[in-house]
Amino acid sequence: MTAEEVADALKNEHTAVSAATIYRQLDKLVSAGLVRKYVSSPEEPACFQFIDDSSAACATHFHLKCTSCGKLFHVTCPYLDSLETHILSHHGFAVDNTRTVLYGICENCRAAAPNQRIRLSDELHCHKDDLHRHEEDDSHEA
Repeated sequence: MTAEEVADALKNEHTAVSAATIYRQLDKLVSAGLVRKYVSSPEEPACFQFIDDSSAACATHFHLKCTSCGKLFHVTCPYLDSLETHILSHHGFAVDNTRTVLYGICENCRAAAPNQRIRLSDELHCHKDDLHRHEEDDSHEA
């Protein structure tokens, strides 16, 4: 959810709050560890996620953000797990999955625009039949 979406929701409830107040409160919630902030790029608004029991799993998986539709996907995949292990064991760097977002174009957007050029190999290392999950999270749409 973006700050603008928060403002719209409050407006729909007939509660007028300034954008500055919303950003200030969201920053306090981030600092308190109650909300997670995702920043796609300087040109796009940040997305915020309330941290509850279901979002605790964000520390154990990667996130994929579609640059076309804005959806955020939570991905559990043995290949990415092995990448994380490799980075730690060979480079001494511990990945913080709560802040790890890989950007690209999702399957639905690629199917809708098949001629859209992307820098991905047609050979994917993970297939839907493999032992991994792709969970779509509509609450993070931009």
